[in-house]
Amino acid sequence: MVQSTKELGISSKQKKASLFKKVIYGLCPNCASTSIFKYYIKLLIKCPKCGYEINTHKIGDGAAWFSMLLTSILVAIGALVLEVNFQPKLWVHVITWFPIIIVLSVAILRPFKALLICISTEKNN
Repeated sequence: MVQSTKELGISSKQKKASLFKKVIYGLCPNCASTSIFKYYIKLLIKCPKCGYEINTHKIGDGAAWFSMLLTSILVAIGALVLEVNFQPKLWVHVITWFPIIIVLSVAILRPFKALLICISTEKNN
């Protein structure tokens, strides 16, 4: 069950961390003092500082969907610019864009996951 800030006794001063800071550092959406991630994208069950239940939010595959959408848009624009300006062979595109797709997808997955959890928390409080 999702807990409210009043139930946990979190002061409004602790809750004042910006959404940007919570998303980039993966901080607890309730107290913003510790990371909500156990590994790169695996969530903790509860926040060790305030006891807020993090893993109860049902965000599904939303983070993966948004990260792939953004990656696809960036890569499509980049591939189009590369093709129009230089007309490289197909293997150049494969060697250029395959690593970029992997790195971008993995790099922006965690912030999107943290963003969806923060939005879910704000909606439920």
